[in-house]
Amino acid sequence: MSGGHGITLVIAAAGGLGREVAGYAGDAIAAGRLKAGLRGFLDDSDADPAAFGVALPVLGAIDSYRPLETDRVVVAVGAPADRAAIVGRLMARGARFASIIHPLAWVARPSEIGEGCVIAPFATIGMNARLGPHCLINTHAGIGHDAELEACCVVSPHAVVNGGAALGHGVLIGSAAVVTPRRRVGGGAQVSAGSVVQSDVPGGVTVWGNPARIVARP
Repeated sequence: MSGGHGITLVIAAAGGLGREVAGYAGDAIAAGRLKAGLRGFLDDSDADPAAFGVALPVLGAIDSYRPLETDRVVVAVGAPADRAAIVGRLMARGARFASIIHPLAWVARPSEIGEGCVIAPFATIGMNARLGPHCLINTHAGIGHDAELEACCVVSPHAVVNGGAALGHGVLIGSAAVVTPRRRVGGGAQVSAGSVVQSDVPGGVTVWGNPARIVARP
């Protein structure tokens, strides 16, 4: 798929999420929200997007990537630590990044969206929310007003980060989990699916339940 606008999108990872992100990008291009064309995938595995009906080539492995001047990359993996590691590898190769916001997402103004973010269909971003670079906000997830997410956070489908809450670097919020207003989740922590965070969570731990309690430490 080509857009003829000079910018070419490259998706890092060609698995299931990568194919979804390619779809999000295609929808954004078709809606006139993204002035770019889709160039292809980077992938370190033997993934074959064509077998799933995605007619984009795999350009090669991440560590052999040579960015074109027009290229902008978006990382399409769902684990925060892996996102951060791939971003680092790409930066070392001189890559530049783009964000993809699906036309069915709602992003309030003012809000701040860092480079390399992916905001999926039906996600909502509240007023004055601030997303650091390379965050992934999945389908039907909600980010409340004045919430702040540091880099490489992943908010899973139907999860909610309420108003004034803060997530440190590389936090994972599981599906249908809730971070209540003004709570802080420390960097590298994981909130298990369906959990409700009612008090601050230290960095690096895994919490589960309602109220969420620590079930694993680094």
